[in-house]
Amino acid sequence: MNRNVLGIVVGVGISVAGALCTMATAEDIGPFGPSIGVKADVVRTFAMKVTGAVTAEVNGKKGDEKTGLVGQCKPTMFANFGILHGSSYEEQAEISIVSKDPIKTGMTGDIKLNKIWVRFFDLKNKERKFAGKGLLQLTVHDATAGKRRMTGTIVGKKLEGLGKLEEKFIDVTSSFDMDFSCGVK
Repeated sequence: MNRNVLGIVVGVGISVAGALCTMATAEDIGPFGPSIGVKADVVRTFAMKVTGAVTAEVNGKKGDEKTGLVGQCKPTMFANFGILHGSSYEEQAEISIVSKDPIKTGMTGDIKLNKIWVRFFDLKNKERKFAGKGLLQLTVHDATAGKRRMTGTIVGKKLEGLGKLEEKFIDVTSSFDMDFSCGVK
């Protein structure tokens, strides 16, 4: 299966998992991230600002029972993870990424993203999705067991609306600080 098709499958899988997920702790997620259907309470802080066809500011933090990591980051293949804010009982906002290349254990700097997905879901079953290329800027990536930490920013410009939102665009900037890494040393 090629990377583009797999990326679409992964993005859809992360979105579906986000809607149905259970919460896990850092100890439960293993070296690469939570399994499908699980949201990990490892996100210390999360902020997402969206402008354009949708305007939104989303903020979350560890322990709020809303914000968590979904997906995985295995250093031998491309990354596919995201941050979900909300639960199946309330409105949700999510940003998910698929990297072009593997994110090696401990790697920092600018990482090209094959795809960024931004998704909003409200209580009236209205879902709004946008996708496009972007950049992940990792400033801290400590993969030491017991001290895992990843901080960075996800930036996407002119992400295109999907479905009924075709030809509508958004810009997104999202910063995060997580007790997580792509692999463990």
